Amino acid sequence: MAKLPALKSRLKPVEGRKLSTTNTSERRMTGSRLQSRRLRLWEASPTCAECGRVVVYPHGFELDHRVPLHQGGADTDENCQILCCGPDGCHLKKTASDGTEMGVHQSGAE
Repeated sequence: MAKLPALKSRLKPVEGRKLSTTNTSERRMTGSRLQSRRLRLWEASPTCAECGRVVVYPHGFELDHRVPLHQGGADTDENCQILCCGPDGCHLKKTASDGTEMGVHQSGAE
């Protein structure tokens, strides 16, 4: 049986730029850089930005993004604030309200 001839493509390749598709987890700071940020912001103001409660380092607070990353907020010191944590903490309440705005129900939060 004879071989079939290979046809050359008549389509021209399109030269274009590649789009970068980053998600929230790829933009979020982690590791020692995150721990340095936590200490730096706590040393500047060791109080909850919402209620003013004095928080202890390192486990008495959460770093919160004022403008959430999924809404286009930057992962910078200027966009971060200290919020107290725990079952009655401001961080849990803010996270729940952020979820409510997105139409997501957060269990365990008021």
